[in-house]
Amino acid sequence: MSGNDLPQLDTRHAHPARVYNYWLGGKDNFAADREAAEQAIAANPGIKTDVRANRAFLARVVRYLAGECGVRQFLDIGTGLPVAGNTHQVAQEVAPDARIVYADNDPIVLLHARALLTSTPQGACDYVDADLRETAAIVRAAAPFGPFSGAMRSKADQIVVVSRFRFTRDEALETSLTAN
Repeated sequence: MSGNDLPQLDTRHAHPARVYNYWLGGKDNFAADREAAEQAIAANPGIKTDVRANRAFLARVVRYLAGECGVRQFLDIGTGLPVAGNTHQVAQEVAPDARIVYADNDPIVLLHARALLTSTPQGACDYVDADLRETAAIVRAAAPFGPFSGAMRSKADQIVVVSRFRFTRDEALETSLTAN
């Protein structure tokens, strides 16, 4: 990404990924994000607990899949801003050779991901710029890491989509995600 291609960072308006980051206790948020997050907390006092429980659920599932089921390849769609307990951190803690591909189409998330998502030497971690609604494109972009669909897909591959359906009411998206 060249200097001209860098996304403009608008800190005057709240951004969903930064609001979520705030709820998780992250540091990658600004005053507008914190204000929006606090307004949401006022309307739904349990939201921080829910978001953190959701994150803990992700960690439990990934730890189980990598440790108990032998999964070594994960495709995390709609990853959001990196914070502690990301899919690759949890998976590679259990299985250092795990390979993880993250997919998101948010330019701010992309910048953070490229800077912060690092793998163990035995494993791999990458990020693809792709829209949640274009699952076939995501699977193609992740192909260099191995097959995530079709006849070559193994039981050791897992696609992770946690907490994304609340951001859309798109039945075609839900069908697309489960069909691929």
